[in-house]
Amino acid sequence: MQPVKISIKGDYYDCQIYRGRLYLWTFDGALKVYKWNELVQSFIKKETDKIAMTFCFLDGNYLYKSSLIELFKDPDFKRILLKKFNKIEKLSLELTEKELEKFLFGEQDTPTGIIPTDTEIYSNKLYFIHEKGLYSGSAHRPKGDKFAVSSRPKKIWDCNLMSIKANKYPQLALSGGDEGLFELNLANSLPNNLKRVEKQNPIYQISKNHSSFSNYSYLNIYNTSLVEKSFLAQFKWSIEKGKNDREIPIRNFDSNINDKDIFEINNDKHFLSWGIEDKIYKARNGGFDIIKLNYYANLDKGEKKFTKLDSVNLHAWKGEVISGGTAYFGNIVECENALVVIQSNGENLTIPGPITRWRVYPRSMNYENHLHVILDDKIEIYSFNHDYFVNQFEKSIGIQFNQEKHRRIIKKSYFDDTDESLFDDGEDLPF
Repeated sequence: MQPVKISIKGDYYDCQIYRGRLYLWTFDGALKVYKWNELVQSFIKKETDKIAMTFCFLDGNYLYKSSLIELFKDPDFKRILLKKFNKIEKLSLELTEKELEKFLFGEQDTPTGIIPTDTEIYSNKLYFIHEKGLYSGSAHRPKGDKFAVSSRPKKIWDCNLMSIKANKYPQLALSGGDEGLFELNLANSLPNNLKRVEKQNPIYQISKNHSSFSNYSYLNIYNTSLVEKSFLAQFKWSIEKGKNDREIPIRNFDSNINDKDIFEINNDKHFLSWGIEDKIYKARNGGFDIIKLNYYANLDKGEKKFTKLDSVNLHAWKGEVISGGTAYFGNIVECENALVVIQSNGENLTIPGPITRWRVYPRSMNYENHLHVILDDKIEIYSFNHDYFVNQFEKSIGIQFNQEKHRRIIKKSYFDDTDESLFDDGEDLPF
């Protein structure tokens, strides 16, 4: 089963997708925001294609629903849906820059006038970094506003960060290179065992060890370093008494586990590793290894917290692994000469380089099946739809989808008076 792809011509630097809008940054310093829903609907020429196109590009979470998964056990129902996906795989979904303009929602100079190093859109705010520091400004603004994104963003911190990553909880992991790993914690209840490094904003230092990029493993953070040991920063919940004996959940730092212990390696040779949610990955010559992370392991009964699941080999021409990420539909591995998607059903997709940037959105409700790849002269937006038909408890590739992770279980007091439905596309919060 092949992914469905929309190709948009243009010279782009970065991209985001959020609540029905596609955000594209260009090399000439412009930020252009497009009406994504209308763009997708323009490709629907036949009513019979509407359901499949909606599942592909507008509502990627819908088919994970437990009631529909039961229907997939019916071979007739499954056959009909697969036929619809196979039909639109063959469609030519392409737009020129001129054709794209009819879906323009707003255009402006990129905030602060400096092309960002990294971006996130989270809780209706655009967060971005460049050499001057970390900034935030309102996003997803109404049509009547002059700019789609605030033209006067607030400077949060002056640290020159390398990357940022949002969690489903109200936090952002901040990778500061030699400065270490930090976190912007937007919750009402803040940690009491971490050093706060910014008076005006709740930014805490998690580690002084080198941080190239990081990602969340539920309430924990996997920190990747390209020059030193990587590690898993673990947190834990504790309940404290607030005013009027009100119970307040506090997410405090617990401990770090370095990559040598996770992968049971005795030598000091450096290697690349990364992690998200329930899996951790280690690059090696010719491929990478996959570790399953079980936070509920009963160590007293001999259960292991880290278990090797599989090893994946890659063709030599693709070059060494230089970065990686994971979504529900599979693993995305950036090599020197190509971007490789190892899908959860065992199939592979190779996108030849050079690659400018790529993004996946596993914490999004509607776009978790998307892969956005920026090439020299276009952006390709892939929709992977095979994972709905994969047994989530048996797969070794990709994040395991579990409906329980999408339930709200943290008390309202954790989120101050903010409407928590704003957090990351209004999704439910994981545990």
